Amino acid sequence: RFGLDRPRLGPLELKNLSGKTPVLDVGTLARIKSGDIKICPGVGRLTHHTVEFINGRKENFDAIILATGYRSNVPSWLKEGEMFSEKDGLPRRPFPNGWKGECGLYAVGFTKRGLLGASMDAKRIAVDIERCWKAEAKHLMASARSLLPQ
Repeated sequence: RFGLDRPRLGPLELKNLSGKTPVLDVGTLARIKSGDIKICPGVGRLTHHTVEFINGRKENFDAIILATGYRSNVPSWLKEGEMFSEKDGLPRRPFPNGWKGECGLYAVGFTKRGLLGASMDAKRIAVDIERCWKAEAKHLMASARSLLPQ
């Protein structure tokens, strides 16, 4: 229902079997029901701004945020060899400099510093995105001005 698959195990059974505590976010479910959040099928392939889903549908996005879990498997699916270590899947550059890669690639939450580290990464990323947007807007405005009659 709503595009969500029911987990094989319920939250209490998962906790008892694995010791892992599932996170239940009723706010997210409400946003899914309202249509604010759209559930998509699994990702088959990513390119610069396009996601190809496992059902063959393709969609363009301005930003793609991937929540990969507690152990990084990033090198197994991200075909980029500079930012993440093959050994442990973590950014090669140590905290606080591991948040930024090339071509708009960012990483949040790999700091092993909990929510504080993730929030520090997120703030740095937001500032960098703002800087990039402003630089692009400035460039576009200059290009537009050059097209105006003198």
